[in-house]
Amino acid sequence: MNWRALSQSSLLRFLFVGGSFSLIYSFVTAGLIRFAATPAFATSVAVYILCIPLAFLSHKHFAFGAETTHKSAFVLYTLTQIASLSAVSFITTRLVSHRFWLDVGLFLITSASAAVASFVINRFVIFAGQGKR
Repeated sequence: MNWRALSQSSLLRFLFVGGSFSLIYSFVTAGLIRFAATPAFATSVAVYILCIPLAFLSHKHFAFGAETTHKSAFVLYTLTQIASLSAVSFITTRLVSHRFWLDVGLFLITSASAAVASFVINRFVIFAGQGKR
């Protein structure tokens, strides 16, 4: 696979958008908790939810190149993100062991699973064949 094909890969662009928003979410959330003394859980959820509209537009236009989407695309995207957040939170809060490496593995597996599910849903449901460039 050459660089041009790789740069046109929706998976690579999806990972770039997701990684960028993960960094934004992490820094904003940590900053608000540390420097503004906001409550951790509420801050985490609020920042996550505030990222959804811009992440949707980034995925729509950059990751998947959809010029148009069906009417319920944003609702489906939002529900996918909320389901992902809920699933990861539910699993990790119930299975956390307080042993660093086991918990790192748990977080990596659950977040990677959520990312794969999100890519599949975005690629084949939300942005499937919707006026691709």
